[in-house]
Amino acid sequence: MKHRNGIIILFIIMATFGCKPDPLEYARPDNLAGTIYQQLESMGNFTYYLQALDQTAYKEPLVKGGSWTVFAPTDEAFEAYMTAEGISSIESISPEKILDIVEYSIIIDGWNTTTLTYFPNRFYLGQSFRRRTQYQRPNRTYNTDTLQHILDWDKLEPGQYVVEESNGRLKTTNYFIQSYLDTWDVQHSDYEFMFPDETFNDGEMKVFGANVTEQNIVAENGIIYALDKVFEPKKSMYENLSSPEYGDKYSGFKRILERFAYLRYNRDELNEETGETEQIYRFVFSTGIENDYLPFNVADENYATNIDGTLAQAWGLLVPTNEALESYLTGNSILGEFYSSYDEMPLDVLGKFISPFFFNDYWDICPSYFGQSYDTSLGLVDYKAEDVVDKKFCSNGFFVGVNTVYTNNSFGTIMGPLLLDPNYSIMLQAVQDLRIDTALQSNAVRFSILGVRNDQFEDIADPNSATRRITVRTDLDSYDPTDVSVIYMDVEGDPVGANNRTYPDPDATSPSAADIAYVRKTIADIVLNQIVDEDIDFNANNYYQARSGEFIYASAGNLAQGGGDIQDMESAQVENIQVTDNGNFYEMSAIIDMPLNFTYGTLVENSASFSSFIEVLESADALITIVGSEDKLINFLNLQRTFTLFAPNNSAVAQAISDGVIVDPSIVNGLDDLDKAIAKRDLLNFAKKHFIQQSLPTDGKITGTFPSMYYSKIVDFAPVYDQFSVVNTTTSVSITNEETGDTVTTGSMTNILSKRIIIHETNNYIK
Repeated sequence: MKHRNGIIILFIIMATFGCKPDPLEYARPDNLAGTIYQQLESMGNFTYYLQALDQTAYKEPLVKGGSWTVFAPTDEAFEAYMTAEGISSIESISPEKILDIVEYSIIIDGWNTTTLTYFPNRFYLGQSFRRRTQYQRPNRTYNTDTLQHILDWDKLEPGQYVVEESNGRLKTTNYFIQSYLDTWDVQHSDYEFMFPDETFNDGEMKVFGANVTEQNIVAENGIIYALDKVFEPKKSMYENLSSPEYGDKYSGFKRILERFAYLRYNRDELNEETGETEQIYRFVFSTGIENDYLPFNVADENYATNIDGTLAQAWGLLVPTNEALESYLTGNSILGEFYSSYDEMPLDVLGKFISPFFFNDYWDICPSYFGQSYDTSLGLVDYKAEDVVDKKFCSNGFFVGVNTVYTNNSFGTIMGPLLLDPNYSIMLQAVQDLRIDTALQSNAVRFSILGVRNDQFEDIADPNSATRRITVRTDLDSYDPTDVSVIYMDVEGDPVGANNRTYPDPDATSPSAADIAYVRKTIADIVLNQIVDEDIDFNANNYYQARSGEFIYASAGNLAQGGGDIQDMESAQVENIQVTDNGNFYEMSAIIDMPLNFTYGTLVENSASFSSFIEVLESADALITIVGSEDKLINFLNLQRTFTLFAPNNSAVAQAISDGVIVDPSIVNGLDDLDKAIAKRDLLNFAKKHFIQQSLPTDGKITGTFPSMYYSKIVDFAPVYDQFSVVNTTTSVSITNEETGDTVTTGSMTNILSKRIIIHETNNYIK
């Protein structure tokens, strides 16, 4: 045991003292590159930059460690900068400006010319050309007297507000490397257009308009790039609007943009100079899902981001001069017909007006894209080189001043009158709620809109009720035709008057969401009855289907009638026509009313011809009672769709009884249970055969093969409906059963309009 303990002690001594490494073998190699600061010292051409570093807190990390990329201006670059600034020595540069230059030259992590083009979290060569620097714009104090045009200005307490203009963003620097240009098909000529005093040759690297005279200088804690220019932090595109070099040239566009901005409280912060705690605000522009007025925020350094949150490309922005904006509005423009200044325009109009100036990528406004520059809304903008008066690549995109105003489809199409005339603000809101405004701006389709002014939403049949009538309240103190975020609507005709009231309740603390939804749905359905997806010929005396599914009869050169108008023997008259690029907007004397009755009620009004068919429906148990109304629904029809009823008149039903197709409906209740069930089935099938699953007015246009509501068999769990081919003229409609060859033609009464169903009289029944 003693010997064994001695051996163990000997091994411990040998392990501790006998295996000590040779310090020379593991010493730091003499040829290992020093840290970034040491490398700059050893290269001998960065004296001024080192002096700048010495005045900041960035010297120590660049001396000791970390991981950095530094875009270091050479001594020649500093000398050129000082000469241009009229400065005799680097000591004459203010400490604040020295810090700006240093912070704007440093990027976290070491990146070579390959990895600089990766997105930070994804390794794809040639994707990126931006990185965040260490520079962040300092806070700025605003006085409310200078902000009277911004959103919610009247809600701000008068005084001064400390604003974090950077919104927490670090400014980016932008560089151009051949692999990046190749990936995105950015031409050398595009670069030279953005930086007119520079050329780009294969293999070069540029930082903005500076040459990188030495690339990939490896240091122990990062990588250095030598620049032939000194950069102060670049302005964002928003900041560039008020650059001193332009004077006041772009103040009009800046004011337009600021109409979409508001101050938002962010946090409290200690002011180290005063020792007081300040409230810090941010200047927020209305972009994104909630306030989608602007395509992007021209003050934001981030641009868009990829799915992993890394920086993507940079925007393009065309900016018209004050002179161009004024000339457009006072010239022969559609906007000038409605507004005398841009301050008068509501934000939705103003947002559409400036949308042709915003581009997703900076290269969209470079020479290789002339003639095919598509804005963020994918509208083609007629942008040309001769329009350009100023150019500057900013920290967050390419700023181009132009001497003209570009227009889009918004105002030249049938949407123009809705957007521009506040008298149609309720109709506009409904179109936007329905999300058909983009479709109505398409030049690929022709449209007709029968315009409904705000004051014409009065005593209108509720399209989803048999009894209700509605009136939009424009007489309330809160009514503002330019603000229809909440619309108040009176409702009459509820059963026993139980719910006759104003929706939503004007006296409520906050409007009911359910009430608001009901009002918007009702108005939207009414508005759909005023929109036709084709040109209307008022001289044709013909029928046109509106987007509601109901039909409008146009006649006498200037008259229009819906089903309700025909029933009341009234009509709306065209008072004025606004011709647009994709159809006509008709200013009407009244709204076009939908049919007032469902099919049952319409048949009852014409019972002299259809009393027997009414008995068929009643005896077949095909009717559903509507509470508070004498009208009824037909239980086998889904009125989300539209139909045609070829209604057999009394003689046709009598013939069907005589032929033994159905029993006399009047005797059904006297039959025994089995015979009654068979009779009801036959009556129901008889009724279904006369409903065609297509709206077929006598318009001479709608032809084809369509199913009825009757089927005799089911294949693969799906009913196989009888099919009918249609011959349609402007005086009659004939349908032929494709299986039996039997044909039925409309009789003397045609185009009787009920809710969702057109009724034609037939002298024969359908077999």
